[in-house]
Order: sequence, then structure tokens, then C-alpha cells
Amino acid sequence: VAVIGREVSRAAAFATSHGIGWSSSNPTDLVGEVDAVYVATPHSSHSEVAVVLLGAGVPVLCEKPMAVNAPQAQQMVDVARSSGAFLMEAMWTRHLPVFGVFRRWIDEGRVGEIRVVEASLGFSAPYDPTHRLWAPGLAGGSLLDVGIYPLTLAELAFGTQPVSFDAEAELSPDGVDARLSVVANYSAGGSARLSSAINTHLVPNGQIIGTKGIIEIPNFWRAEQMALISLSGEKVDEVHEPHQVNGFEYQIIEVARCLEVGAAESPVVPWVWSLTMAELMDEIRSRIGVAYPCDREPL
Repeated sequence: VAVIGREVSRAAAFATSHGIGWSSSNPTDLVGEVDAVYVATPHSSHSEVAVVLLGAGVPVLCEKPMAVNAPQAQQMVDVARSSGAFLMEAMWTRHLPVFGVFRRWIDEGRVGEIRVVEASLGFSAPYDPTHRLWAPGLAGGSLLDVGIYPLTLAELAFGTQPVSFDAEAELSPDGVDARLSVVANYSAGGSARLSSAINTHLVPNGQIIGTKGIIEIPNFWRAEQMALISLSGEKVDEVHEPHQVNGFEYQIIEVARCLEVGAAESPVVPWVWSLTMAELMDEIRSRIGVAYPCDREPL
């Protein structure tokens, strides 16, 4: 186990506090030394660090969002494909056992045709223009930090990205989205009402409303339980899947499985999913007027 950080002293301190014997500030020091790397830097440097590692053949689990924009995400996939290195976006929600049952309920028709998906996730963070949540240079804002979770729940429910959407946002003084609301429409005829915020607490529940029933998921982004409710309000079925550790273990198990069989990508979070999600978030940012310095930088 090794730790890489932007500052040598902070990386060393983190390593010491967690009983890790090796640290550095240079990602290339990891080449040939580790089985895989988890990239958990601020959003703005995900692609920069990952491309270096992938180009050297190092498997990468990259924190969500995999990249700030779609061109960056495409570059990461292209480099991974060229080098043969494993790459997966760390959208841990998709690995949770609850969502295996979730898809089964939907595929079995237990909720009927999905009409509406509702999901929100938000918290109140003090405004600090230098903090990663608020700084445009670090790709701050609610969409990339927590808005990707409601978008993911809607995609899990409908099995596809929206065909159209409307979006509105409250922007910070520096131009990142402090609060975001998206109403999306899907090819099957359903819609989703999705919200995120970094300046307001939002109840983190998900609800899928169909013609035969309703799925309710408390704390959907880290789901450990879920209930199927009839249209008359009676509980028909429920699932309880407590995390073995903290919920991250399921994506780690999947990375290990992929590496063991020599897979370059995971079917749980395939490259095409990350690319289409990046494209959707680019379009949402375009609609609400949020741009980052790295959007203008050459790859």
C-alpha cells in the first residue's frame, strides 16, 4: 500500500497516521510498484493523474466524476484501451447489493411502467471560494460532487439517459452551481425530478413511482434498505443489505475480480456509462451556465 499526494509532507502525514510505509508526491513512482491505484484527487486533476498512470499500464479506479468533462473522459478511455490498463469510475452506488434487487424488481415488472423518479442529495457547506466544493478551478459545484447520484438513480431505473431535460440552478458568486434542479424526460415516457445542493440540506431519499407500485429507498446513494409499496400504501416487500464495512467494499471487490480475469473494464460501470454520464453533465452545465477553466484547456 502506498500514498501519493500533491504535497510531500501531507502525503507522509497521511501515510503515517494510517500505518502506511510509503508515500510520494509523484504518481509515476507507483508504476510497477502497486496492483492498482485509486485516484481521489480534486475533480480537476482526475484525468491528469489517471492518464499518466493508465499510459504506464497501471490499473485505475477513479473517483467520480471520472473526469470534469466528456473530452477528458474520452481521453482516459482511449489511453486505457491503448495500454490495456483497467479503468473504472468509482460510482460505488451501482455496486451496492440493494441495487441488484432494485433492477430485478423493475425487470420483473413489480412496479409496472415507471412514470416518475424522484431523488435529491444535498448538504450545507460554508462558502469558501478556495475549497474544492466552491472553487471553479477545482471543478466545484453540486452537480459533479453529489448531483451525479440522483442522475445515476434515474439511469438505473430507466436503463438509459434522458432524451431531453430542463435545468435551473442557483450559482455561487464564483459561478459554480450551489443548488441544482433537473427535470428529465425518458424515451419510455417517464420523467425524473432530481435535485442536488452544497448550500442546502436535501433529504437523501429516492422514490420510483410506477403503474403498479412504488419503490422507496432511504439514503439511496448509500442504500442499505429498500421497500416496495403498493399503490394503496401497503408494504409488499423489503430488502435489508447492511454494508459489510462502509459500502465501498463492493466496488473494491469488483476491481479485484476484473483484475483477476484480466478485464479492462467492468460491466457494472462500463466505459460507455461514464462517457454518456459525462456528456449529460456537460450539457447540464451548459444549460445553467457553469464553466470551468479546464474546459478551455487542450488535452
